[in-house]
Amino acid sequence: MSKHVRRIAWVSILAIAGFFALWMAIDRVLYVQQGAYLASLYQTFSDYQGTVATKRLAADNHVTFTVLDGKTTGTRAKLLTKLVDQQRTIMGHTTTMSVAGQPEQVYVGRRNNQFVGVWQRRATLFEAAPIVAWSMIIVAILGLAALLMLMQRRHRYWVGHLDKMTGNLARIEAGGVPESIILTPDSPFLAMGKQIESLHAATEDLRSKAEIRQATFGRLIDHLPLGVMLLDANRQVLLANSAMAALVGHPILEAKHDYFDDIKTYRLARMIEHTYRNQKTHHKELTMLNTQKSVDASVIALNRGTSDLQVLVILYDVTYLRQVEQMQLDFVGNVSHELKTPVTAISGFAETLLAGAKDDPQTLDQFLHIIYDESSRLTQLITDILTLSRPDSGQVQAKPVNVQALVTDALQSLKQPIAEKQLTINADVPDDLAITTVPAKFSQVVRNLLNNAVFYNRKDGVVTVTAKADEKNLKLSVQDTGIGIAENDQERIFERFYRVDKARSRHNGGTGLGLAIVHDMVLQLGGDVTLNSQLGVGSTFTVTLPLTDLPSFYKG
Repeated sequence: MSKHVRRIAWVSILAIAGFFALWMAIDRVLYVQQGAYLASLYQTFSDYQGTVATKRLAADNHVTFTVLDGKTTGTRAKLLTKLVDQQRTIMGHTTTMSVAGQPEQVYVGRRNNQFVGVWQRRATLFEAAPIVAWSMIIVAILGLAALLMLMQRRHRYWVGHLDKMTGNLARIEAGGVPESIILTPDSPFLAMGKQIESLHAATEDLRSKAEIRQATFGRLIDHLPLGVMLLDANRQVLLANSAMAALVGHPILEAKHDYFDDIKTYRLARMIEHTYRNQKTHHKELTMLNTQKSVDASVIALNRGTSDLQVLVILYDVTYLRQVEQMQLDFVGNVSHELKTPVTAISGFAETLLAGAKDDPQTLDQFLHIIYDESSRLTQLITDILTLSRPDSGQVQAKPVNVQALVTDALQSLKQPIAEKQLTINADVPDDLAITTVPAKFSQVVRNLLNNAVFYNRKDGVVTVTAKADEKNLKLSVQDTGIGIAENDQERIFERFYRVDKARSRHNGGTGLGLAIVHDMVLQLGGDVTLNSQLGVGSTFTVTLPLTDLPSFYKG
């Protein structure tokens, strides 16, 4: 049974009890008044006892007089005798006795040693005032009904407002807008309503600030170059950024899920499990299974010693660093190897000459030419290495350069090898074509491309140089009919010391750095270089340089 039902039951019981108490009080008043009336009739009867007037008095007032004189008989006489015998102090008082099943009120008096009883039917509210009695009953019923209706209405009022306010609190908790409630100034819920409105405003403010912080934090995490993943105590992924997705090799769901769905690398998963078990930070460098990227992995235990343990996984991509380290090792090894060849040749031929070969003029002349060629190659190698290793200078300024003049100067320096191979040179460069650039770097590009086209060309081959410009870019193409480059070698042709045919390259006097210099210089000038080649047919190198969008540190 609910509290409301119990409350209605108790109110009903109290109302009924109150009604009956009022009814009994009215009956008691009637009883007292009837007793006083019977006492007055007894006094009158005593004055006129034994006369005809007593009978008329009894008839007019609907009473019965009983005198215990030993002669009177009947029910009332017996009841009066019994009453007097039992209660000697009854004289001068009234009491109620049942006569033939009807309650009668009797007043007992004593006169001349005779007990006199004045009997009259007990006066009740229904007998004295039936309209008033029925009116009281109807009013009581209507009043009880009105009271119950008022209680029910009040109950609905309280329950309705409480339900609305509870619903508003739930909406505030869920991030929604509370329902409007109209409250009167004397409403008991007015203060609570104002507090809920204040709570809603404060919650919205906190939620707005939290969203801003979350968005800022999310943007920060997403833009970190580190892979970040946060796990809860149940090994569920709470947070992961795009860098982490790139390292594991697939998108990471935003919803909670086991980290096993993302971490497929055994060594990393074992580090995470060890962190959960011993709650210590672990650090190790490893290779990701799906992407084959080298990462510096740190697995950190957060909230250690509590039930809210969290694990933070941070992966730093060191693939490029390892590649650079390997490139450095390869470069040092290649430089050592390339320097060793001419130095060994110079040393060997010099030693041979010192051993006596200098006495033969023909041998001396031959060996000196070889020493000269190897020293020239060594000088060119050192120059190319210095060109690649020399950093850009902020003091270098761009200047206008005539492309045709630069091409002509470069071909003039290659006049001897061109004549030896009987090459045909086709130059399609406008006389007035000029570009604002860094002369030294652009010269390196042109000379190395022409060197490559001449040295790797076949006998009686063709070298075609084409230059043209549009509104934005200059395009310079150098085409040869040489050995060509296989497709699987084309991606690596711009690497330092990479040669398609190492033996033939050295024989042609190449250092293996020419195309690497072209690539670096073009990038520094803000341009691009592409290759189109077919093995045994020839190669075409195309350089695209901007006419206006030169890197800022080259501008005056």
